[in-house]
Amino acid sequence: MSSTEPGKLEAILTRFATATFGRGYYRKLASEVVLTGNETVMDFGSGAGMAAKYLAEGLSKGDGRLTCVDISKAWIEMAKKRTRLFSNVDYKVGHISALEVGDKSYDVVLVSYVLHDVETQERPTIVSELASKLKPGGRIVIKEPTKKNHGMDPNDIRSLMSGAGLREVESASLKGRFDATYLR
Repeated sequence: MSSTEPGKLEAILTRFATATFGRGYYRKLASEVVLTGNETVMDFGSGAGMAAKYLAEGLSKGDGRLTCVDISKAWIEMAKKRTRLFSNVDYKVGHISALEVGDKSYDVVLVSYVLHDVETQERPTIVSELASKLKPGGRIVIKEPTKKNHGMDPNDIRSLMSGAGLREVESASLKGRFDATYLR
């Protein structure tokens, strides 16, 4: 990833924008992950924790657990504040390949608006690492922008996922976004 820590202005603007305008989007995003409440979920590139807040809420209806993973300590600190009311959340700061995150530990890995920010040559390694964290039958839910100047081509995403041994079970190309679910 290009930059690990946000600048002060970026952090303030992100906090304001996600809290003010993002609630509906992130609530909908969490509901689209479709959880029973008993899963183990990784929010990869959790950023400021908006999706994490709603994922943790859904998982608190059962025995589910959420792990927020981000390379930025500042973003994880914001995610901690957003999810402070939930005892079912763990936090990991660092590169996924260097973290103590067990293989075959997660039912679901959410990748939302983060893979396009990963350096192109690093993407296969990251996706393979994420795939290795899935339990058999586990799924990666991905949402990525597809704009030429800020995003990824859906075929590149498909290639990365299949290269990691994942099978696409559903996908949709929306205006400026690609949503898909892949199974291990």
